[in-house]
Amino acid sequence: MKKASRQVSAQLEISNRSVLSRVEYLESIIHSPAEHQENITLLIALKSQSGLAKLAVSEAFISPMSLNTLKNRANDILPGGFTTIDHLRRQAAKAIHDSTVVKPSSSSITKQDLKDKIKAQERTISQLWDEIALVTNVFRESVTLAQQFAEKCPDPADLILFKKRRRELLLMFSLSKRPQTPLHESPSNAEG
Repeated sequence: MKKASRQVSAQLEISNRSVLSRVEYLESIIHSPAEHQENITLLIALKSQSGLAKLAVSEAFISPMSLNTLKNRANDILPGGFTTIDHLRRQAAKAIHDSTVVKPSSSSITKQDLKDKIKAQERTISQLWDEIALVTNVFRESVTLAQQFAEKCPDPADLILFKKRRRELLLMFSLSKRPQTPLHESPSNAEG
């Protein structure tokens, strides 16, 4: 009985070590995919979950196991469980694929590329102007609301202080050279 228990424990330890080794191996593939481009066995194994489970790499201490064992062991010992190892598998396969694809050199920029870049920048500028207009409106609304609160204060010193601060804010934000009179404020009530 003890011998069978030890064998199960030893097999469990081997499976756990193999799962952790798979994670390290997949991470090394992601970091240096060019080293693994010619490994046909690995490329085939990375195509499926069961292929990854059956993968054996003696120098990396990875032993083959069933997909169910891989899932169970990964769920028990990895944060994120089997999802983590499957995500790494897909990333490794993509990294190898991307490292084999020759990217065209883009040293020559065409007129169309420049036109597209200009259009994109013009769209960005337009969006920024829209945002500036929105922020300006929100700021003015805030100043108007603050004035309404200041006018409700029983102490006239608060209203004078508000008007002074409003002038300072408007100058600081360069919204105008001089404080603007809000639409609802009559010229007789406006400060000078």
